[in-house]
Amino acid sequence: MSLLACHHVSFCYSGGLNLFDGFSFDINPQDRLGLIGANGAGKSTLLRILAGELSPTGGEIVHAKELRTAYLPQENPADGAETVFDYVLAASPQTAALGEAIHALETGVGDDATAPNRYAELLNRYAEQGGYQLEADATGVLDSLGLHAEARASRLAELSSGQRARARLARCLLSGAKLLLLDEPSNHLDITALEWLEEYLLGLQTAFVMVSHDRTLLNRTTDRTFEIEWGKLLVFAGNFDFSRQQRALRNRQEWERYDVSRRRAAAAERAAQRRAKLARRVQSAPRGVKESRDFYRRKAAKVARTGRLLKERAAQQAQVPKPWQEQPIPALDFSTMPRSGDVVLNLVGVSKAYGSQRLFEKLSLSVQRGERWAIAGPNGCGKTTLLRIVAGDEVPDQGRVHTGTQVKAGYFAQEGENLDPALTPVEICRQVRGDETEVRTMLACLKLPPERVLSPVGTLSAGERTKTALARLLLSGANLLLLDEPTNHLEIEAREAFEAALAEYPGTVLLVSHDRYLIRKLADHLLDLGSVGVPRPAEKAGR
Repeated sequence: MSLLACHHVSFCYSGGLNLFDGFSFDINPQDRLGLIGANGAGKSTLLRILAGELSPTGGEIVHAKELRTAYLPQENPADGAETVFDYVLAASPQTAALGEAIHALETGVGDDATAPNRYAELLNRYAEQGGYQLEADATGVLDSLGLHAEARASRLAELSSGQRARARLARCLLSGAKLLLLDEPSNHLDITALEWLEEYLLGLQTAFVMVSHDRTLLNRTTDRTFEIEWGKLLVFAGNFDFSRQQRALRNRQEWERYDVSRRRAAAAERAAQRRAKLARRVQSAPRGVKESRDFYRRKAAKVARTGRLLKERAAQQAQVPKPWQEQPIPALDFSTMPRSGDVVLNLVGVSKAYGSQRLFEKLSLSVQRGERWAIAGPNGCGKTTLLRIVAGDEVPDQGRVHTGTQVKAGYFAQEGENLDPALTPVEICRQVRGDETEVRTMLACLKLPPERVLSPVGTLSAGERTKTALARLLLSGANLLLLDEPTNHLEIEAREAFEAALAEYPGTVLLVSHDRYLIRKLADHLLDLGSVGVPRPAEKAGR
């Protein structure tokens, strides 16, 4: 029996805009569903509908009896006066109530003669209902998410937004719900925490629906994929890579059906034209033949009627619509980028610490022209600091940084680019490349919608601002790119487009990213700061 069944579910905004229409599907026990689609397609809206936070404008949702769901929203992370540990334990309503009763007795023992007996009874019930096991599980999950003893004892309001988001993820995972609805659970997680989350989800006996732009996470943990495309739901019986393969196969089949339909129509048209030509030729008696003219007119009419029937039969056949095809993007032009020397960057004995926290010590590294380095490591290990040192925005405590001849560096900062909110993406990019055609081509390559290229940057979404900043950087003529989490805020299609642009880029790249799919696809070297800054080939790093 399914946990939840959607029957012809639709959602329409109050202004009349139809977001999606006619979604029908079941979610079964232990289903592992990945939900993908372009930004604005309705993924988060669908999760909110499944969680009961929104009502569909059409159709119905049937829940299994006593189904309990846990919903992890992408925004508005948890906040409050309770400690992180208490907040996570409250995920289980029964054990939370018992815990509060035990705490009340612990702070008031002696006021009531029956308190000791009541206290012992509550402790037994707490143990029977798994309270102590939940405490142990909560400690392990929070530790794995980077919330250690000090953070667990802190109040939620005292933590950063990223830490609160991880606390909310822990609470959701430990809720005991039969269906988890996860909207971008990988946000604020480093690679170590991401790999832990994968293993945790693989070990769950709980169904989940997960929205994520992390393709590696989707590939490793999901066995069905739902894709929202142009308001319709596509269902694939496999993970993200499988869905991409099936989409490509479906597109090929649609084009084959369309081509066959066109060939049949063209063949029918040619046959009809031949009949019409023959009818004109036979409508007159051959020279020297004394047959009645009516005989040949009747013969010509019969041939002409055959031609008309062929055309009518072709017209009556089901018309196969032309499949949608994305406009091809011209090849990117990096011809104005200056060629750097063979040695682009040398770090010699570079060290950096903040107070007692040592980030890296005596780090030495040589980067050659055309190499693509990924910088990995847990949060707080100094990845961003290292990029800032290379960019010249910070000074190392010890050591030297040498850049090679003709090196022009371009830096994309994780915390956001300084873009004038009054200017449009085209105007911002033309500050570094005057040719508007090249500017529009680059913006199109990075999937910035055509209707947004002339909108003020202040009106754009975070993802659209990221695309604008990346386009400006790629157009700047920099032959050394320093990229700090460039795919944050980018949907899967835009990530793929950015990867395609970087694949054509002939310069050198230093990349900080938690996107393991991007690292595997583009990096040929890996610097793992979690291993005390030991450089090694990316293919040997298991990324």
